[in-house]
Order: sequence, then C-alpha cells, then structure tokens
Amino acid sequence: MNLSDIAIIASIIAGLTSVPFVASTITTDYSPIGTTVLNMSSVDSIPGELSKSLTSDKFEQTYNTPFGKFTIILQPHRIYQELIRPDRRVIVEETPDKTEWKLITQEYTLLVSRTGEKLTDRFTSPDGVLEKTKEMGNVSESVKGNVEDKYLEAKDLLQEELERMEKIKQDYMEIPGTEKIVKLSINEILPDPVGDDADGEFIELYNYGDSEIDLTDWRIRDGGSDYSLSGNIDAGEFLVLWRNETGISLNNNGDDLKLYENDKIVDEVSYSSSTEGKSWARIPDGSGDLEERDPTPGESNQD
Repeated sequence: MNLSDIAIIASIIAGLTSVPFVASTITTDYSPIGTTVLNMSSVDSIPGELSKSLTSDKFEQTYNTPFGKFTIILQPHRIYQELIRPDRRVIVEETPDKTEWKLITQEYTLLVSRTGEKLTDRFTSPDGVLEKTKEMGNVSESVKGNVEDKYLEAKDLLQEELERMEKIKQDYMEIPGTEKIVKLSINEILPDPVGDDADGEFIELYNYGDSEIDLTDWRIRDGGSDYSLSGNIDAGEFLVLWRNETGISLNNNGDDLKLYENDKIVDEVSYSSSTEGKSWARIPDGSGDLEERDPTPGESNQD
C-alpha cells in the first residue's frame, strides 16, 4: 500500500464538505471533490498504513471541539460524519450508491442526496415542504407552503456547518497524509467590564497548538465590524485585544463573534447575556465550552 492510497482517503473525507445543491435556476452544479476517486465496492479493507487509527474494517472517533461534538466513521463501504451542536445536527453519509448531506434544526430539516445522476433537495418545516430534483439536465420542483426563504437559509447554513466540519478534520484528525494546521481560538471575552466599557472590554485569543502562527490574513468580525490581525502568536501564547485597539464593541445583551483565516471561519463564540465584571471564557483553554467567570486577560482561564 503506498501513499497514494492515503491521499485518496484524505481526498474523500475532505470532498464531502461541498454540497451539489439543485440550483434555483438552471446553472452548472458542482460535485463533491473526492467522490470521483471513490469506488467503495472495490475496497476490500481500509489501508493498512492507517492501522494506528483504524482496524481493518472500521475507524470510529469522536472529537469534542469548539464547533461541537464531531464523529467520523470510516468503513470499506461507508463514510459517516456527524456534527452535533446545541441547536442543530449535521450528517454526511456516503455509500457506494448514494451520498447524503443532512441538516436538522428545531425549525426545519434539509436533506440533499445524490444517487447516480439524480440530485434531490428536500426541505421540510412546520410551514410546508419543498422538493427539487435534477436528473439528466431536467429540473422539477414541488412546493407546499411558504418555505422558499427558509429553504435558501438552510442551504447557506448547511454549507457553513460543512466548512466547520472540514476545519475540525484538519485540526483534530490524526490520519497519515492529512495536514495538521494551526489551532487558534477566541478564548475569552469581556462584554461588560466594571466602569467604562470602552476602556475595559477585551477579546482574548489563544494559540493552543504546538507551533507559532502568522496572523497575516486573520481577522475578527463582530456583526459588520472587522479587525485585521497582524504579527505572530507563539504556541501556548495568549493575545489580548482591547476595544480601544480593535474598535469592536461587544453588546452586553448578546453578540456573535467570529475568527477568520482568509474567508474561512476558524472559531466563533456567541452569548445571549452578560454580567457586569464577568467574562465569558473557554474551560479548558482553547477548546472548552464558554463559562462565566472572573476575567483573566492574558492568562489561563483554568484555576
């Protein structure tokens, strides 16, 4: 078994994070990268070079990450990936005959499936059902209820979640032939300091990887406000960004904050309320859930 076999596995896993939605108008669809090299029916076993992570029949691993709980299962005739977050669940599953991408939220469910040349989007919610099918260049559509806007919202949300899954696989999976990339998180935020918010608010980043990170092309976004990072952050280092430097004002009654490398979301935090003098901090540092506690700018959040 040579390295090309490992590269194929890596390509397959990465490729399932692009979804070939049926276009609202007829345009060129795109297929998931990797499915063209996947011929599961001809695979007798998982490559032996992956034996440290896989048995000959199955690899299964769960990762607890800042993006949620991620599970991946690799078998000779099946690839299954699942991301569970507090308000949604995303599933990607491929077998020799079919590939499915599924988003489940409290409001709706979106299922995208490809079987041969047939591609189907099925959206369901309490307000109705929408189904679009494309086969051999022909598109058919059936709609019951007023669901078009929510369907478009679900498509965008599914793609965002799949990008998060890709980030998790790059950062956490230890499969030979895949590249280990940087680990940088929004580690702590203080929306409502004692005294003047303009002087006391901060955002703390933490490099929880094992190598220095060049912050060129990294930025933080809060709603419509962007702050571009610069310089470097060493492994294990905390970087505190004060409001008077970033110009980012954190709302006391809730906010969403995202960390980007180029145009990819690397990390995000959200909160619905704040307490004066208390920060929202990841416990443990880097990858834990947010907890409200006394601020520790530039230091570990753990006692």
